[in-house]
Amino acid sequence: MTRWAELTPRGAGGVAVVAVQGAGALDAVRALAPGANVALGRPVLARLEHDGEWIDEALVVAHAADRVELQVHGAPPLVRRLARALGGGERRARIVGAPGVEGLAAASGDDPGGDAGQRATAWALLADATCEAAARTWLDQAEGALARELRRIDALEGPARAEASRALDERSRCARFLATPPRLVLAGPVNAGKSTLFNALLGRGRAITSDEEGTTRDLLREPAVLGEWPVLLVDSAGERAGAGDVERLGQRRGRGERARADLVLWLAPPGATPPARGAEERRVVVPSRGDLAGAPPDALRPLEDPVGARERVAALVRAAFDLPDRAWTPGAAVRLPGASPARRD
Repeated sequence: MTRWAELTPRGAGGVAVVAVQGAGALDAVRALAPGANVALGRPVLARLEHDGEWIDEALVVAHAADRVELQVHGAPPLVRRLARALGGGERRARIVGAPGVEGLAAASGDDPGGDAGQRATAWALLADATCEAAARTWLDQAEGALARELRRIDALEGPARAEASRALDERSRCARFLATPPRLVLAGPVNAGKSTLFNALLGRGRAITSDEEGTTRDLLREPAVLGEWPVLLVDSAGERAGAGDVERLGQRRGRGERARADLVLWLAPPGATPPARGAEERRVVVPSRGDLAGAPPDALRPLEDPVGARERVAALVRAAFDLPDRAWTPGAAVRLPGASPARRD
């Protein structure tokens, strides 16, 4: 049975990555690209057509006869059109034709922690994947990676079994950050460069920036991917004395957001001293405004060096939560996360 899953997050984007899997996957893709020489192991640019209608131009990568990846433009209507061409109808554009999802869900009723239940949960997680690494991780579990690893561990004894179990536990801890991205709050005094960094981390001008104090007065929240790890990024109002009523309200909201944050990046421009940290606040102080006189050499410069700023913040996030550089290891098993947040104190 041929099935497919979109590996990139739901919604509009520059590129959508679609995996076509199962017996006949390569033949199904070749039928959509009759003018291209789609061969195993060789990426090819192909024009996709169906019923005499041009769908899109795609980069096609055939990993095996039963697994092919298509990189198409990330417009949701286009992805839905591709779903129809692959026989998935117009059901959800995230997961179409998953192998017996309804049957898996029914089979898991008496044993939700069993193989069928785990696979059904993985397909459900895949439908709302936060990033490409999350999608690939859940897809591996939907295809049985966890069940295979548990069987392998059961066959081991002594120290080998303990080490394999420990490795699975650690991968599972990290995978929870893919399902529930940590809340990363940018804080600091006015004109510390919070909104400029916010835009640099997103890669677009989401927040208004200005040298005028108090420009940001409300919270801005956006999902982002730093390196390979997803986060919920929050820009907050700058702290200063003498603010008006509206600005003080924004500052109170910012303090409340810091109390709920998984990690606070307190941006410290030259001469600024961070206030005392709240009892529950997990904070990292980062020198900012590297464009100003007196700034240390390691101060962030998101306007002049946005790539360097993103890499620096991504490294801080990984260090705070003890995460590896790579968020996805091909074929690696993880236990599927529950509803509890993934924090390691």
